Amino acid sequence: MENLSVYSKRNNRILLITPIFPPIIGGPATYTWELAHRLRDYDLRIVAFGDAGKKIKGIPVHLIPVQRGLRQFPVIGSLIRQFDLARCLWKYGSETKLWYIQGPLVVGFMASLVGKLLRKDMVMKFVGDIAWETASRKGQTTQNLDEFLADGHGGVLRRLQRCAFRRMRAIIVPSEYLRNVLVSYYGIDRQKIHVIYNAVEVPETKKRVRDKVLVTVGRLVPHKNIAGIIEAMSMLKGYELRVIGEGPEGTALRDLVYELHANVKFLGSLPRQETLQEIANASALILNSNYEGLPHTIVEAMYLRTPVVATNILGTSEVATPLTADLAEANNPEDLAETIKNITYKTEEAYRWVLTRFNWDQNIEHLTKVLMPSNNTI
Repeated sequence: MENLSVYSKRNNRILLITPIFPPIIGGPATYTWELAHRLRDYDLRIVAFGDAGKKIKGIPVHLIPVQRGLRQFPVIGSLIRQFDLARCLWKYGSETKLWYIQGPLVVGFMASLVGKLLRKDMVMKFVGDIAWETASRKGQTTQNLDEFLADGHGGVLRRLQRCAFRRMRAIIVPSEYLRNVLVSYYGIDRQKIHVIYNAVEVPETKKRVRDKVLVTVGRLVPHKNIAGIIEAMSMLKGYELRVIGEGPEGTALRDLVYELHANVKFLGSLPRQETLQEIANASALILNSNYEGLPHTIVEAMYLRTPVVATNILGTSEVATPLTADLAEANNPEDLAETIKNITYKTEEAYRWVLTRFNWDQNIEHLTKVLMPSNNTI
């Protein structure tokens, strides 16, 4: 009997298709980078948007320009990039057996179309609804994800996502909540959707805990509801909040801090190690979101044994439970302030909980069973 890794290398060529790739910072970029290093037993290629990319020894990375020429302009640039993507997939994807697509729209819709024409086996990873996120970012809705989809909103972007989903053999999601979203609002067969928790690696970080110093991490966008944390801070005496991240709400949030005389410092975007150090040094991590697929920041805080205060919402509640965190009512600054004042220390329980669930060994084991089901009987 052949060694499985030898069999896989020769017979299983994988095309990994991602919207961003290092040195660009972001979840899909980090995930693709880490995953590529762990799938070396497979004949792997990567297609990504980007004007420059880090190299991975032995793995071809094909970059599609983003800023060159007319590509830098909003509408025509998007059309040109999608055409470039289709051409790149046709050229490099025809030789691969499986396409693993990161998301349903930026790369997903075109990849699903070309993949169908080439009769490829396709698996998609889904971590967030682009139709809702776009409407929320543009101020077109104040509804949460479930309300938005239940009311039939989403328009063209929602229909494009549905088309991409239906062309997949399997869809991977990081939470039960997102599986339910796909079943309830996109009509996807539950058996086609696989929940695989993302792996999180946190390097050893020395803790120097600062009393009553709180930290929140995330893009400054409406659904993160950082405004609600600032309102809670105005009710707390002697506390400091450190905000890590940038985004379109930055100016409005700074104005709110000035108006409420809250003790808040905006640190902007920080490298990951500096972000982890801030989390390690904080007396608590605060996540006040109205929506989360499954928040990695909470997992990182639990690895670092930093107490967590989070809103009791679907997605977040799969990792922040009454046994691992302190939960506050969503959209309730008063309850958030009260919860912060009465933090309980469940850090050891939380650390043990995430250690057994959010690791690469389990992730790769479950992922390869979905990507290469035929290999499981070898």
